[in-house]
Amino acid sequence: MYATLIDLGRKPSGLLGRLLGALMNIGHRDAYDWGLSYLLIVPNSIVLDVGCGGGGAIKLLAEKASEGKVYGIDHSIDIVGLARQVNKRFIESGRVEIDHGSVSQLPYSENMFDTVTAFETIEFWPNLSEDFREVKRFLKPGGVLLIVNRHSRTEKKESKWAKFLQVNTSNEYRKRLEDAGYIDIVIDDHSRKGWIVVVAKKPQGGA
Repeated sequence: MYATLIDLGRKPSGLLGRLLGALMNIGHRDAYDWGLSYLLIVPNSIVLDVGCGGGGAIKLLAEKASEGKVYGIDHSIDIVGLARQVNKRFIESGRVEIDHGSVSQLPYSENMFDTVTAFETIEFWPNLSEDFREVKRFLKPGGVLLIVNRHSRTEKKESKWAKFLQVNTSNEYRKRLEDAGYIDIVIDDHSRKGWIVVVAKKPQGGA
C-alpha cells in the first residue's frame, strides 16, 4: 500500500493524482505552518516552492509575501493544474506563478529567490546532491532553503516511510547540504514526531 502511495506521490496524475493533491493540501496544513514558523518571510519576499503539489503551501506563502511574489514548480502537469486552481486569485493578481518543470533544471534566473521551500518532496528528487546545488544557484546570497519532510530519526529505518526516503538521519541532511555548499544549517527532528525541518543558508557572496 505504501509503495503504491509513494508511486502516486512521485508524479500524481489523472483524477486520483488530483485527489491526492487536494488531500495533501488539507492533511499537510499543520506541517506547512510548522515549517514556515522557522522562517521570516517579509512582505516583499520572492519565494519558490519546489514540488509544489496541490498548491496549499503556495497559498500560505503568498499570504505572507503580500508585496512580493511566490513561484511554484512541479513535474506533474496534472498537479500543476490543481495548484493553479487553488491559487487562481493570486495568479490573476500577478503574485503567484506556477510552472511545469523539474528541480534538476529550474527555469528561473540565478540568485533570484530569498527563500526556496520543499515540503515532503526531496525523496522524489532525481539526484539529491546535485539538485541541492541547483537550488542553491537560484537562491540570492544569504537566501534560505527550507525542507520539511517525513523522517525516521534512526539509521535503523524503523519508520514505515524510511525505506522510501533518500535521507534518513539529521547527520545525513547536514552532510549533504554542507557538501552542496550551504551554511548555518539548523535541524529540528524532535518537535514533531515522524517529521523533520531543515533550514540551510546560501553563503553571502557564495556561488
